[in-house]
Amino acid sequence: MATTRHELRLRAPIAHTVLDVIRARFDRVSTPGPDGTVLIVGNLDQASVRALLTLLWDTGHEVLAFEETSHE
Repeated sequence: MATTRHELRLRAPIAHTVLDVIRARFDRVSTPGPDGTVLIVGNLDQASVRALLTLLWDTGHEVLAFEETSHE
């Protein structure tokens, strides 16, 4: 079964309170860079992608890029 990975690049670091909410709602969440401008979330369906983007926009985070990759 293929797994998906969603990488979002943000203009500014993600707020810790928002990151806590995202980690509570979604599995496999990481911010690999020290500045917190990249968010990686694994295995999201279409409704979850929409919910994540809405949460980021509603909390004032500007998404610069969004990429989905699949891995076997």
